[in-house]
Amino acid sequence: MKYPFLPKSNLKIKKGEYWNIPLRDGEHAFFMFIDLPNREDQRTVFIGMLNHKSKNPVLDKGDYKILWQSIAHIKIVKECGGLVQGRITALPPALELDSGGGSHCQLVCGFKTIRKATKTEIETLKVQTSSGYMVPKTIAEKHWLGS
Repeated sequence: MKYPFLPKSNLKIKKGEYWNIPLRDGEHAFFMFIDLPNREDQRTVFIGMLNHKSKNPVLDKGDYKILWQSIAHIKIVKECGGLVQGRITALPPALELDSGGGSHCQLVCGFKTIRKATKTEIETLKVQTSSGYMVPKTIAEKHWLGS
């Protein structure tokens, strides 16, 4: 794959590819594609915000962690002002719940359903979210710039 590029679907996206989001202070936050749905869904991606910001829109190899994750539409890259800049070692999604509890609550990891959630998991894990186009930029600016 030739970088940078602006994706129009998830068909050529690979886990571990990342994109930058320009912040108000002139630096960049970074998000990674951490899971992809089945091939019938060409617009949805599972993203994670990395624990790094930089003046450079391209990441160096490093020991990164996911700070926040969500389901999103591929158009999120364009709407947040970024481009897919490269690929690093893919990070796995964290375990989450598919709902707020109850007898049908499932344990999920990205787009995969693992099993029925235990009572402890229901009490301790977050519910998986779906994000609108500007949510990642808002999350990044709040985390890195405090507003």
